[in-house]
Amino acid sequence: MRASVLPRRALRPALLALSLSLACTAHAQSRSATELDAVKVTGERTHTDTGALGDRPVRDTPFAISVIGREDIEKRQVVSLGEAFLTDPSVVTQVSAYASGWSSPIRNRGIDLSYDSYRVNGLQVSSWGTEWPLEVMEQVELLKGPGGFMYGFGQPGGIINYVTKKPTDTPTFSAQLGWREQGIVSGQVDAGGRFGNEQMFGYRFNAYQEKGETFNGGEVDRKVGALSLDARLSDTVTWTFDGVFQQRDLGEESPQYYFIGLTELPRPIAGDVNNAIPGTFYDTRSSLLSTALHWQINTDWKASLSYGYTSSWNDVNKIFAYIDDVNGDYDINAYELGGKSEWKLAQAIVQGRFQTGPLSHQLVAGVSHQTGLGWDRPYEWNTIGRGNLYQRPTVRHDAVGSHELTRGSETIQQAVFLSDTVDFGHGWSLLAGARYNDFENKGSYHTYPVTPTYAVMYKPADEVTLYTSYVESLEAGSRVGSDYINAGDVLDPTISKQFEIGAKIEYPRWNANAAAFRLERGANIDRLTSAGKLLVQDGITLYEGVEVSGNVLLSDAFSLGGGVTWLDPTYDKLSPDSITQQGNRTAGAARWNGVVHADYNVQQIEGLSLYALARYYGDVYYDAENTLKLPDYTLVNAGVGYRMQANGHPVTWRASVENLANKKYWSNAGIGLPRTFAVSVRFDL
Repeated sequence: MRASVLPRRALRPALLALSLSLACTAHAQSRSATELDAVKVTGERTHTDTGALGDRPVRDTPFAISVIGREDIEKRQVVSLGEAFLTDPSVVTQVSAYASGWSSPIRNRGIDLSYDSYRVNGLQVSSWGTEWPLEVMEQVELLKGPGGFMYGFGQPGGIINYVTKKPTDTPTFSAQLGWREQGIVSGQVDAGGRFGNEQMFGYRFNAYQEKGETFNGGEVDRKVGALSLDARLSDTVTWTFDGVFQQRDLGEESPQYYFIGLTELPRPIAGDVNNAIPGTFYDTRSSLLSTALHWQINTDWKASLSYGYTSSWNDVNKIFAYIDDVNGDYDINAYELGGKSEWKLAQAIVQGRFQTGPLSHQLVAGVSHQTGLGWDRPYEWNTIGRGNLYQRPTVRHDAVGSHELTRGSETIQQAVFLSDTVDFGHGWSLLAGARYNDFENKGSYHTYPVTPTYAVMYKPADEVTLYTSYVESLEAGSRVGSDYINAGDVLDPTISKQFEIGAKIEYPRWNANAAAFRLERGANIDRLTSAGKLLVQDGITLYEGVEVSGNVLLSDAFSLGGGVTWLDPTYDKLSPDSITQQGNRTAGAARWNGVVHADYNVQQIEGLSLYALARYYGDVYYDAENTLKLPDYTLVNAGVGYRMQANGHPVTWRASVENLANKKYWSNAGIGLPRTFAVSVRFDL
């Protein structure tokens, strides 16, 4: 029986009002308030480490890159990756907050990212059923499109790279408390600084925990620890270490809903309806350990040698609800599984600048070796009863499956990569690069692709970059799932190709980004036969689109931003066996997505700031046959922040609400989020 130890739904308005009243009281009593930072319209970090392209300003890369910084994460009290990229119209969440999802938390430009599309400080990590903790990250970067040249294998939707918090040159210490409905409390400690002879050693330590009852009746218990160290061994050599560990236990989460054979949707239910099955859970453990040496050879050249180990473990007893009629009736399917994966990566990179006559070169060269091991336990799939969306289930399911693990997969990836950006003068430059991959999935296939990239860039001014680029990426073949008659088969790897034309503009008071792209990717098609359903590779999925976004500082106190993405995603070049899907819109991809957001520092109340955001999600087809459509919807979020001084120390209060109108809707993630309140207070000492 679940213990009720935290505030219930009836306390939501009271807690929100209490938090705001305390903030206002503190403002009245404090001797002085500290002014909020000026509204910013540019990213908090202008450089990104783009793998084989090296470290360079985001503005000077010939690919669309979205960066979400620490300040934005804290302002909006973000707890999931999809929420972090809410201001990017090309990104759609696949997993609601406090749910395990299945393979990937987000979709970009109409394409799911896969479990191998995620990095922490450039090291591959798993996102299977979980997300990496944003609370210990300085920023999150999304490289849009195929990332094969920059990072190696991965789905062409993009590469997510989390950047951990680093040691600070001046001492820092903060503590934060938070509450999120239905009754989740959280706490965090963040400390950093330097010590030793001539401040030789640096550290950054973070500890975080959240625990309680989720908005739909589940239970969450998440613990996070992170440590970052460095040592300045000399004026030119620095040693670094990073460690991250997360334990995430979800109990009695909402079922994952699927529609079976429907051409009309059931009426959506509120996101806080509790349809959980007692006894179910999804528990994960994620860890990362990495170390590196960085050598600043001279003002033009630097080199690095790094090694990292990452692991992921899960234990699952999850419910899949197969809705088969418009009245909301469904089969209750219990899926028990579990496993473990490990990656080990060693990499050496050298990058620098040199001249050949009138030409200036920026060269990046490197080698890497990565191994991946996977273990699986026997899975159990059972239909345990029937349910209905609009009635609380009465069944229970406790795990009965074996926990014995056996080796499931082994991959070895060795790579050599080289890129050269040649500056011809007068603002023109040319990028050419290639990565040679020796990739072996033992027992399945062994391949040796070369994935190139080319780009032409023109800078009419330092603040402007115009570019056109071409990139290829190798995508590892997926293992066919249990609901196909060819379950367990490993599909062949495929090559994705992307052409992109874009512009990046970054001035002090406004910025803008625009990109037009065409991406071709091998298609996986459901093929119905007399014996059952097969998953086969057939034809391509074609994604053509345009995305535009920008921000403008209208006054010193008010900024306005927004963006829109148009996408034409279709199946093409299919064989006669799949010809009925030729030209159909790809499943889960909307033609239109848009967002508008605003920030305002209230001049009449020093330290008070407001923000609001409206996000439009276009309609999507649920299936490749385009027989069932999920309608479009718009969500509105808002929040308030107040920064003050208490006994000489900064204190920041925040309150926010998601889905302000409490809209009921179906999304790619299943049941939509309900109206959700969150409050927090942070003390900086």
